[in-house]
Amino acid sequence: MNPTFFLIQMLPLIVFIIIDTVTNNIRLSIVSAVVFAAGQLVCFYMKTGRFDWFVLLDAGLIVVLGAVSVVLKNDLFFKIKPAIIEAITVVFLFVLIAAPETYLLGYFNRMLPAGMTLNPLAIGTMKSMLVWMCVYVLLHIGAVLYTAFYSSRRVWAFVSGPGVFLLFIPVVAVLFVKKNRRRMKAKSQIRQAQR
Repeated sequence: MNPTFFLIQMLPLIVFIIIDTVTNNIRLSIVSAVVFAAGQLVCFYMKTGRFDWFVLLDAGLIVVLGAVSVVLKNDLFFKIKPAIIEAITVVFLFVLIAAPETYLLGYFNRMLPAGMTLNPLAIGTMKSMLVWMCVYVLLHIGAVLYTAFYSSRRVWAFVSGPGVFLLFIPVVAVLFVKKNRRRMKAKSQIRQAQR
């Protein structure tokens, strides 16, 4: 789950917000987002010559849930799409957390540039980061579902789009505090050892 994927996921949402603001027509807004997502998928294929399965799944969900929303005249189906794609991401992250260290080492090494390898000692830190990522994504799923059911379209759009990054602020703050505590504890132990 990298920032590029979030940006790709947000673009149809941004189209939806713009069209909805200008026309106040939910059908036209959803159809515009669906057409944009389909175009995005075609552009990605033309540029790379392949389909990224996650981008394909994301675009497919936009098309299917957007079509259901238009047919049933209920935008709720379109609104829950971010929560569905993020739930799939959480399952993937749980699989990585439960995977043996040798598999994780091979998986992350495939992502690194040629000639670079991940230190096996870093796997513990990577698993810890994956757990934090799961917590973060689960919080965002809850926020998306709550706003989809109980808030206006504009509040939902904000939470589903830029809100994903705002929710990350407390997570970063907690990680920063924990890292500083560890650093202070290590310095204190060094001072005590030197006495």
